[in-house]
Amino acid sequence: MKKLIALLLTLAMALSLAACGAAPAAPETKAPEAPAATEAPAADAPAEELHFVYVSPLLSHPIWLIAKNGFDAACQELGIQGDWVGPQGISAEEMAQLVDTAVAQGADAIISQSICPVAPLQNAIDEGIPVLLVDGDHDDLDGRLAYLGKDLTKQAELMYEEVAKVIPADQKIVMSIQCANLNAQFYVDQNNAVEAAFSKHPGGFELTNVSVSTSDKAIGTNEWLNTFNTYPEVNVCINLAAEAAAACVTAADELNITDSLVIVGVDDTEENLALLREGKILCTSVVSFWNYGYQAAYWLYQNITEGRVPQQVKNDGGTMMVTKDNIDTYNDLLKVKVDLPAK
Repeated sequence: MKKLIALLLTLAMALSLAACGAAPAAPETKAPEAPAATEAPAADAPAEELHFVYVSPLLSHPIWLIAKNGFDAACQELGIQGDWVGPQGISAEEMAQLVDTAVAQGADAIISQSICPVAPLQNAIDEGIPVLLVDGDHDDLDGRLAYLGKDLTKQAELMYEEVAKVIPADQKIVMSIQCANLNAQFYVDQNNAVEAAFSKHPGGFELTNVSVSTSDKAIGTNEWLNTFNTYPEVNVCINLAAEAAAACVTAADELNITDSLVIVGVDDTEENLALLREGKILCTSVVSFWNYGYQAAYWLYQNITEGRVPQQVKNDGGTMMVTKDNIDTYNDLLKVKVDLPAK
């Protein structure tokens, strides 16, 4: 009997120990769900928005705002994020800083003008950013996509052609030039082209002086007053800055000599066109500032998205002369859209 009781106790203890040492039952788990499959983008899905930066030499100048309107129109049409930046007054240093900022921000393309130094533009190109110049070029900028601007020789020849209609062949042309600045080769080249075109005048030619407006009408007016007081023999006034013709008329009106002068301007600002209608200026040379914005952005877009390149780096932006005869019709010729050649 005692042996039976001992055997039962031993069996009970063994069962108890086995129960204590058993691992707890694992909780029921679910297999993780596979992540939802992402739909592959359609073949015609739009590309990531491009970012173009336009570094203008003058942020709010009336003639450059025409370029801004063209740039804005192209950006809206093509789905581009476009930034219009620039100094309020001519400043090569500020333009250089703005180009550097555009590079740092990862811009996809840059449009600028030759007042901006070569170094920051070259750095942008070296970083793989296409650069297009308008209005003024840098021949030593390696790898720029294109230059779009005035044909300076053609402009000078057109100016002489118009002046020769009112200055007799046997009368000497005594000229004064006013330009925006002399700190870029573009301005020097522009002045030299005018001098070359007029030097063939059979009655003789003399360039008395060159003044600078710094794109400010008040400064330009004062410079013209100084010119007329110093060189009263001047009979032809060539104005190579947008505001200079109006400054010239203001100074000449003050001295009551406007009728004795032949005044030539550049650009189709509202003030220049009004003075042309009044007969106070003879003509004004124009190129499409609209296309300095629109065509420039469009060409860069075609280059980036289709690999197209222009046939030549230097391209005439449509240099022409506005006179009383074509003042009401010329504008349509300045908005002609041109494609880059297909690859």
